[in-house]
Parts: sequence; structure tokens; C-alpha cells
Amino acid sequence: MKASELFGVVVRVAGFLVVLYSLWNVWAGFEGILENVLQLNQDSDGGTSSTFSYFAFGLPGLVFGLLCFFLADWIVKLAYRDAVS
Repeated sequence: MKASELFGVVVRVAGFLVVLYSLWNVWAGFEGILENVLQLNQDSDGGTSSTFSYFAFGLPGLVFGLLCFFLADWIVKLAYRDAVS
């Protein structure tokens, strides 16, 4: 296995892991929205947590992970211009 091929595998694995982590963040954001809606319907002290941070990290991370996963060949061509034929 050439170094460029190994680098492509590493980029795809990193992209996949970022996608998984981002999906967890997005899922936690949706879960937090539902919890906040249920809290608003009940008598509570009004202290609800913000779910914006889950989406602020989850959605851009999801896009970045998908780009790394699906455009790994392009990234390898950028890194190894002379080695990839």
C-alpha cells in the first residue's frame, strides 16, 4: 500500500468519525429541544438549557465530515500531486 493510499484511508476514517460525532450532536440538539418544549408546558422555574451549541458544532461538523469522506480522493490529489497518477 502506497503512502497516498494510506492517507486516503486515514482521511475517510477521520471523516466517518467526524460524521458520527456530528450526528450525535445534532441528535442531542433535537432531544434538547423536545425537553425544553416539555419543560415549558409544565410549571417550572423557567431555567432551560440552550441547545444552540449542539447545532452550532453538529451541523458544520457534519458537512466537514461528509466532505472529507466523499472527497477523500480530491484531498489526496491535493496532498500528493506528483505521486498520484
